[in-house]
Amino acid sequence: MSEEGIKKHESYEERESRLEREGFVNFGVVALDILHQQSQYASRYVDGAIPGYPNLGEGLRFDGYAYDYHSLAIHKDDVGEFARRVNEYKKSRSFG
Repeated sequence: MSEEGIKKHESYEERESRLEREGFVNFGVVALDILHQQSQYASRYVDGAIPGYPNLGEGLRFDGYAYDYHSLAIHKDDVGEFARRVNEYKKSRSFG
């Protein structure tokens, strides 16, 4: 296999630096501070991979995988839209 087919492995520090440069923020902080949920629950709305949870992250910028919610990041310009989608979905499912 050529080196062209292998992605460079980023160290933790390299990844954190890249995420900051590219405008990403920690998803766990967004989940707790804005959605008032633990990231393990809020991440279920990112890609719709879990049955019964919609894909509310479509078209938004994430880095990482929803199943690895500890390392998931969301672009700072997409936080508001993702929060709006989650809150609208939850409101549409409420009985109040």
